[in-house]
Amino acid sequence: MKLKWLFAALVLANLGLWMWASWYRETPAPENRNARSSIAPEKMRLLNEPGVNLKPRKAPPPANAELAAGTPQICFHIGPFADANAAAAGESKLNELQLGSMRQAEEIKIVTGYRVFLSALASKEEAERKRQQLTRLGFADHAVMQEGASHYSISLGLFAVEANAQIRVRELAGKGISAKIEPLTQKRTRVWLDVNVPVPPETAAKVKQIDWGAKDVQAQEIACSAATTPIPPPATSHEPLDNAPR
Repeated sequence: MKLKWLFAALVLANLGLWMWASWYRETPAPENRNARSSIAPEKMRLLNEPGVNLKPRKAPPPANAELAAGTPQICFHIGPFADANAAAAGESKLNELQLGSMRQAEEIKIVTGYRVFLSALASKEEAERKRQQLTRLGFADHAVMQEGASHYSISLGLFAVEANAQIRVRELAGKGISAKIEPLTQKRTRVWLDVNVPVPPETAAKVKQIDWGAKDVQAQEIACSAATTPIPPPATSHEPLDNAPR
């Protein structure tokens, strides 16, 4: 009887062990790896074989490429320098910042003063009679000037300031003498320095702080596309005569 119950217990134990192994065993995870493409040895060629064309791999753009592309490029138009020596001194200061430049020379007319005069008279004798009249009227500053072979005019003074020349004209008009004002000009050559290569912002700030040795010289910041086109200067500038009345 005991053997019968012992045999039944062993049967139940084996059945339970089989059921646990069958129902509660974890299912293995499926393979998610992509299968490698098959290698075709017949299509493989050495780099040094004839007929093999190498294609360079494209380098990725820098992280700030879009920002750099949108940043305006700065160049400079510097001047005007009074002469070549002053321009050379300016070039030395740019060289200290590792900046090259190109010279541009331009010729302009400088107003150096104003002459008050009477219109040309027919002969020298007539001009001398007019001078005598001016002396009697109280005007001692006058001289005969020959214009052409047979025409003479009378100068009534040189003035550095136009307003003073106008005062003299009004004084003459008050005595019945009609006079005119003529600006006196001289041709001068001045020089500009163009920095046509884009200047980094840090260097551009240093260029603006340079003492060029003349108050009229300025470093004008311009777009590099316009650096080769000189900025037109004023038609004339005014420079007083050293020995002219003011």
